[in-house]
Amino acid sequence: MKIEDFQKNRVVKLYENVYSATHEAQLKVQEANSGEIDPFNFLASASMRAESTCWEWICRIQKLDFLGRYAALYADRITVPLPLRHPSKVEDVAWARSLLSHSGLTLLRLRPLIEAGLVVPVVMITQHCEHTQPWVDKMIEIAHGVANDAAAELAGKFRTVYQVPESSPTGRSTIYVEGPEDYLEHGRVVQLFDEGPGWRAKRWRFNKAGKIELKGQRKTAVLRRIFNQIATDTTFYLDYGRLHNARYLTDRRGEAFLLDMLTDDEELAASSAALNAFMNHSVPLLGDLSLATLLRIRREERDSFCRYRAALQRILNKVATQDRRMRKQEVHEVFQEQIQPELLRMKSELYQERRRQRRRIAGGLATLAASVGLGAFGGIVPLAAKLALAGAGAMVGGRLLSRAAEAKCEHGATLAEKNDFYFLLRLTQEAERN
Repeated sequence: MKIEDFQKNRVVKLYENVYSATHEAQLKVQEANSGEIDPFNFLASASMRAESTCWEWICRIQKLDFLGRYAALYADRITVPLPLRHPSKVEDVAWARSLLSHSGLTLLRLRPLIEAGLVVPVVMITQHCEHTQPWVDKMIEIAHGVANDAAAELAGKFRTVYQVPESSPTGRSTIYVEGPEDYLEHGRVVQLFDEGPGWRAKRWRFNKAGKIELKGQRKTAVLRRIFNQIATDTTFYLDYGRLHNARYLTDRRGEAFLLDMLTDDEELAASSAALNAFMNHSVPLLGDLSLATLLRIRREERDSFCRYRAALQRILNKVATQDRRMRKQEVHEVFQEQIQPELLRMKSELYQERRRQRRRIAGGLATLAASVGLGAFGGIVPLAAKLALAGAGAMVGGRLLSRAAEAKCEHGATLAEKNDFYFLLRLTQEAERN
């Protein structure tokens, strides 16, 4: 927040330094596109990294803490794009101050994970050869075209209200947008802007609060701003994330809508939706433990950590081995016969062990729950060949899993450590001791 009080020259210098330092570090990350998507390597969506439609400080802190715990407990690497733009494209100091302040919160809040190499901050810029650049430009054009069409088609699900600046709490022209939480954080967003001459229609009649509901082209233009933000995030994932074998991590289904629409196979899309509906697993984020403690135990219990994630992989492999497309009924049958019993067994083990812990130590353990769709979706995205995406709450994509982690973690272990959930139990014990 101190950035708000910095002098102009200091803001400009700090902005340039943070941008260049992030970009230089980003270029050092080796591009290792093996064609296989790493099941625990992610690129965080705008919502997951607290850069979507809500920029309130408390909301952003909660989002970043959620992402931090997810990274510490389940990820090998999470790429986190910052809202920074190239300094030449930042038109005024006020904008630079805002972007720098929000990026600073992300960097400081996730600092332990950045230093551990689990979170990699990047700027949303990529470089391509003269042969690849036309393909990238065409992909971006198509994605934004689809986003504009979606804004028009889904306009009926949103309500947009304009308020004149003299009646607005901020003294600026204001638009209030309400709609599905899949697309808007908290189901609403407020947009401030400086209207030009002729923006208001002469026939408009305002209520006592100086408000009027927008219709037609003005409403669509407002929604296009929101949908084009999703398009920008999606194209950066297609352009950058897939080169780093990452999956798309999101907690809002609407952020993956473009990836669904770019899949031109109705049968495939139905199969993905069915898998997403049936394969959900609640994972604890252990709110009583600091990030430093989580990282320390992860280092100490490396083998147990690998074993837990290998257990998740085994569940997914049962579906990933299906070479053909699956109808909704078939997915349901596979879930009922193979996956559900395994999930229930694993949940039962964790429940029984935690009951034993509670008998010995008084008090409870504050936990956060993340509903994670454990999906393995096969398909072709026309512009990106085989592609995979995933997320807390929304997972879409291609062949996701390998057996490497499972094979790598078959070390000699004590009887207690053979439990697939020993890593989580170790965290539980630490929290109860504290």
